[in-house]
Amino acid sequence: MDSEEIEIPSYFLCPISLQLMKDPVTLCTGVTYDRQSIEKWMFTVGNNTCPLTRQHIHNSELTPNHTLWRLIQQWCDLNSSKGVHRISTPPLPLDTDQLHKLLRDIESSLASAFQVKSLKKFRSVAGESESNRRLIAFSDAPAVLVCLIENPSAETDEAGCCYEVAAACEEALGILYSLTLPDGTLDSLATANCLASVASILKRGTSNARFHAVMLLQTVSKKVLERFVMNANDDLIEGLLEVLTEEVCHKATVAALEVLTAVSSSSRRSRIKAIQAGTISALIELLPDQSVEKKNICERMLCLLDVLCGCAEGRAALVDHAMGIPLVSKKIMRVSALATEKAVRILWSICKFSPSQLILNEMVQIGAVAKLCMLVHSECTAKTNRKAKEMLRLHDKCWRSSPCVPSIIYPRSVQ
Repeated sequence: MDSEEIEIPSYFLCPISLQLMKDPVTLCTGVTYDRQSIEKWMFTVGNNTCPLTRQHIHNSELTPNHTLWRLIQQWCDLNSSKGVHRISTPPLPLDTDQLHKLLRDIESSLASAFQVKSLKKFRSVAGESESNRRLIAFSDAPAVLVCLIENPSAETDEAGCCYEVAAACEEALGILYSLTLPDGTLDSLATANCLASVASILKRGTSNARFHAVMLLQTVSKKVLERFVMNANDDLIEGLLEVLTEEVCHKATVAALEVLTAVSSSSRRSRIKAIQAGTISALIELLPDQSVEKKNICERMLCLLDVLCGCAEGRAALVDHAMGIPLVSKKIMRVSALATEKAVRILWSICKFSPSQLILNEMVQIGAVAKLCMLVHSECTAKTNRKAKEMLRLHDKCWRSSPCVPSIIYPRSVQ
């Protein structure tokens, strides 16, 4: 339906979205809105005032406006010749009794095809409205779903149940991802058993399941980082690296990088665990593909490399990779100010704590020193300028006389 060609009566339009209402509901203030729009306004955005009257919403109950819905249907019928279609009957909101029945169906059919079917139905109900998701999030449902993910039989290969268990676990992840979970549920997702199961899905699950898993990990790492880091194992880090390498999707890549950065920043032990899992090598292999169009991905990768190079093991891993220093240097003045800052910080860590004549010569040959000289003369950030000057000052004797660095750009003073 083209709203520009067909004039829609103003009282059929939602005051928030200005779109034809498909499920009109009335607030306690007496104003009618489309259910999806007003639920997003109240529950997702978190507003507690009526958008039109600015009155305080003292009761979040939404009353279906059946009269208006019938009028909209009649208008659709009158305009059917113009391509206007009838609106499907909106589903009734989930109530507590229905929720308990859905949960009983899930719990009574462990590791069976019927359980997967029940979970699919549960997921469909959760997707119908924000009010349904709120009711589910603050019920016993999240605890039941977490138990399905923790199920140890998901790691067995016994015939007859392995597929159903894995499928149930993936469905449970999808439902949890759609909910705004309370901290207690997030805490239970950070247990060792649960994270081990999630790691298995990151490695062997479907694309959708891996996406849901990494997005949930992103939320968990933000809310309960200490518990998450304590229980994160090598398999989980390897699973996150596989999500990066296989590029499940842009959002999943960003989430995986944020989780790895949060883990690596928490402690030296976690940083070394990430390094030993091959994080630096994986990042270096991926850096060449991060064009200017993917600058936020490149920035996050350099941020993670900067964190990992904060210890000797990380610097050694970067230097040992034949393309480590060349690729980091290549990002200077090529992507963004933040990428330049992080790339310079990485090189600064190498030059200050792990310099060798071989590395210093390599930086000259690949043009990294020339770029540092240009940064000193450019309008880069103060932190970047300071780091570049410090590197040039530290290795002034080695670099100033090099024929690979034009004397015209080498700063006379780096003090």
